Amino acid sequence: MLLTPEQKLWRAVLEQAYLDAEESAATNVTPRQRFRARSFLLAEKPEEATSLALVCDFAELPADRIVLWARQRYAVAF
Repeated sequence: MLLTPEQKLWRAVLEQAYLDAEESAATNVTPRQRFRARSFLLAEKPEEATSLALVCDFAELPADRIVLWARQRYAVAF
C-alpha cells in the first residue's frame, strides 16, 4: 500500500506524540509535554478522543487500536 503525502504527514503527527510521550533522557521533552502527549494518545477526555480520531482518520489508522495500545503502555505510569 502506498501512502499519500497527507497520510505520511498525519502519521508523523502520531509518531511525534509517541516520541513526546516516551520517557527518555535524550529528549528535550518537559514533563508537561510528556503528560499532554500521553493524554492525547489515551484519549480520555472527549476533546482528546475527537482530535485523536480525526488524526487517525487522516492517517488511515484505527484510533481504537491506538487508544488500546496507549492504555496498555501508559495506564500504570499515568
